[in-house]
Amino acid sequence: MIGYRKFKKRAKANCGDVTVISKSFLPEFFEESYPNMKLITKDYAKEDIENADVVIIATDSPEINDQIKKDTKPTQLVNHTGDKERSDFFNMKEFEFEDLSISVRSNGGDYKKAKHVAQAIQQFLAEE
Repeated sequence: MIGYRKFKKRAKANCGDVTVISKSFLPEFFEESYPNMKLITKDYAKEDIENADVVIIATDSPEINDQIKKDTKPTQLVNHTGDKERSDFFNMKEFEFEDLSISVRSNGGDYKKAKHVAQAIQQFLAEE
């Protein structure tokens, strides 16, 4: 489910070409069509990330996640969803309020908690 959440975020942000590789996909991946998103059903191979600028590691297998991390190059930005110590960046909940951009990070921890806190802040600001 983490992989799908990250997919949706990138699809909505229109952040350039995105390729997602997985042995299988949740049905939700196919509910909408995104011209910049490519879904490939296959087992992971090192060549899959060779030309990637950003690699998001979000399989349900710690062994595969670790192998993908080992296969990355120093020039690639990596978000290892199973190991924040091996990530170059974390995702965050961002929202706008008047002329401010407000972000709440989970620091690789409980994303639901960060989302809940961000929603509480949004609600508080809306009541002002």
